[in-house]
Amino acid sequence: MGTHVRVKAKVLPGFPGQKVNMEIHDDSQHVNQYGARRQLDDATFRFDTQAHANVIVCFQNVLEPNFPNDGRSQTIQFKMESGAMAEDFHKVQQEEKLKPMEMELRRLAMTLDDVQDELQYLKQRESTLRDANERMNSRVKTFSFVSIGVLVGVAVYQVLYLRRFFQQKKLI
Repeated sequence: MGTHVRVKAKVLPGFPGQKVNMEIHDDSQHVNQYGARRQLDDATFRFDTQAHANVIVCFQNVLEPNFPNDGRSQTIQFKMESGAMAEDFHKVQQEEKLKPMEMELRRLAMTLDDVQDELQYLKQRESTLRDANERMNSRVKTFSFVSIGVLVGVAVYQVLYLRRFFQQKKLI
């Protein structure tokens, strides 16, 4: 949430009658829309995420009505950066009149924040997976004990049944 994102997309020349539409949104429950462009040729989008969710970029290849739909493809150069990589440090340096060392320190601080966020996410994910592993281990252990109990019960029943059967036939 609040992560800086920069999306660059450039449509390379293709067949006549083709247009590319692009839409950027996330998969949170609110489905936040971050940008859309019809007849995309070359565009850069900058935004801050509003939810902790996946950012999804959809491209749509549209043919004009009088052109045949014969499986024409379109080549798109696409680059998505987030966090410190999405920040335009030259622009910030000029606006705030920072020295190169101050700018480098700011870039390193943002990179460190990104690393800390990623580490926190990995810790949370590890904790979730560990809990799931513990639950599964408990279920497997319970299933093993029940299986052993059923096998012992069937073995005892077979011994008693065969013993009674042979006693009735007077073989024992």
